[in-house]
Amino acid sequence: MRLADRRTATRFEIVGELWGSVQALESLQVCNLGRGGALVESVAPLPVGSTLAIRLVRGANTTELRATVRHLSPVPLAGGGRRYLVGLEFANLNVQTTAWIEQMLDKQAEQLNQDEI
Repeated sequence: MRLADRRTATRFEIVGELWGSVQALESLQVCNLGRGGALVESVAPLPVGSTLAIRLVRGANTTELRATVRHLSPVPLAGGGRRYLVGLEFANLNVQTTAWIEQMLDKQAEQLNQDEI
């Protein structure tokens, strides 16, 4: 009995190239956040020019948006490891998402002002 004979679903041989994509979820540390984008730290080199689905989370509050990778900088780590600083430009900011980011920036500014006092 051949291995293919034991399969319950029909399979087709692909002649030539067949492109696909894989979606992986990775938590990224936000280094800088602005109204138009963010600088994040990643363990994987994200392709410059690619568009990503992003979920920003702070406490119980979340918002979703799309962002385009604009630049990538490797950061060597001790022991030979490597991480990447990734510059993201937000693509589809709606009123609600813009307000959410503004609120986060305002809270951060208030916290910085109180730390200075």
